Amino acid sequence: MTNVYDRVRYPSQVYPQTHPSSIGAVATLVGRTLRPFGVQRVLEIGCGEGLNLIAMALGAPGAEFVGVDLAETAIAAARQTAAAAGLSNVAFHALDLAGIGGAFGDFDVVVAHGVYTWTPDPVRAALMRVIGERLQPDGLAFVSFNALPGARLRQAVRDMAFVAAEGIDEPRAQLERVRAFLAEQIESWSDTEADEAALKAVAKGMLRKAPEVLLHDELAPGYAPELLLEVTRRAGGAGLAYLCDAEPNLSAEGFFPTEASAPIRVRAGGDWARFEQFSDFRDLRPFRNAIFARGGAADWRRDPARLQTLWASADLRIEDVGGAEGALFISAGGAKLRTNNPQLVALLTRLAESFPGAVPLDLGPEIEGLADHLYRLFVSQVIQLGAAPPPLVARPGPRPTASPLARVQAARGETKLATLRHTMAQIAEPAALTIVSLMDGTRTRGELADALGRLSGALPDEAARRLDEALAGFARLGLMADERGLERA
Repeated sequence: MTNVYDRVRYPSQVYPQTHPSSIGAVATLVGRTLRPFGVQRVLEIGCGEGLNLIAMALGAPGAEFVGVDLAETAIAAARQTAAAAGLSNVAFHALDLAGIGGAFGDFDVVVAHGVYTWTPDPVRAALMRVIGERLQPDGLAFVSFNALPGARLRQAVRDMAFVAAEGIDEPRAQLERVRAFLAEQIESWSDTEADEAALKAVAKGMLRKAPEVLLHDELAPGYAPELLLEVTRRAGGAGLAYLCDAEPNLSAEGFFPTEASAPIRVRAGGDWARFEQFSDFRDLRPFRNAIFARGGAADWRRDPARLQTLWASADLRIEDVGGAEGALFISAGGAKLRTNNPQLVALLTRLAESFPGAVPLDLGPEIEGLADHLYRLFVSQVIQLGAAPPPLVARPGPRPTASPLARVQAARGETKLATLRHTMAQIAEPAALTIVSLMDGTRTRGELADALGRLSGALPDEAARRLDEALAGFARLGLMADERGLERA
């Protein structure tokens, strides 16, 4: 069985919001419990070349990961990558939905990212049915989709692109024609007319995509965004209830209701899915990362006890800890945090010094005074919460070890590497990629510096300095693993 993904490769990457640790943290905060990540069974439907699932599997050797996709070429690539990374806890199958039967067993987490919107109506129903059948009673399902009404703008530009590509059968020629057309449209549309400016922004976003992504996302038939309530009703038919969105900022109104949204809350009548639907109308939100579970609505109490089981990380810079107005921290996104609360100062300092690692929030009675702060920092996306810590080290030792998956990618010459933070890191310099591929734990810093010197032509002292800088950079990106391996993750 072959399809368009067999003919034209879709670039593989990881998606932070799909990681079971992230999904589990969000669910924990709204009152759901999930088996520990280290022993879960995780299914990804529409896994492509498997990078997202393989990156998850690195952090949980005792868990089991299963990927399913229609594209046989992509599944073959996934198997090859998993084997090259030395993983035995992940398996891939070239199947359609009908093949995911009882023999697969039940799963704690089911992920379907980038699938729902691109399938016909019967397949969407089948997708929800399979998730409902294979999900454990206390499991969680992640289903992303393009949401109405915000996704209508994208539909309008897609319609234009299809007309521009009419009569062309060869994919690369289609891409060339469509890219030229979009560039012309961008030039012709006004920056001041609201409708044209909105279409212009969508078209610019399309042109920023890799050619293969543009082909699959914008020139593939079957794109059909839906209202959040349409998706939740379909899920309800499969025994699944909408819990919340995986994006933390979309839970802000749940934890911290504002007066501005009071009319929407009244209109929703206590139904969180309806509240979010009316919010989508107001904000023209184009995309959703929905979390579903069996029965029961989200519990939006800011319960300190829920935080105790989680891990926190934050990319913060300590700007001033002794100022008269309080300590000042600046996040990677530019947010400024100033506080006189000594407990919060101590925690934020620890987070800043531990990054990219995570800090456990089992703080005992101290958590009572910090809970509201932590909930606010989470929904504002200043801190990240996980149900488990990432399997990385912040400071490489004498025999630096890069993630096995990153080593495989670097050896292939790929410049976008999956990190142990479940993000993508751009490493464009050939010498840096070679060093990543060599860091398997068998080489000392001196040997790696010698290799860098041969690659760059630098003298020994300069090569050693450059290596130290590179290692610090790799570690901050989340590329460095424990030198004893990932077995303890």
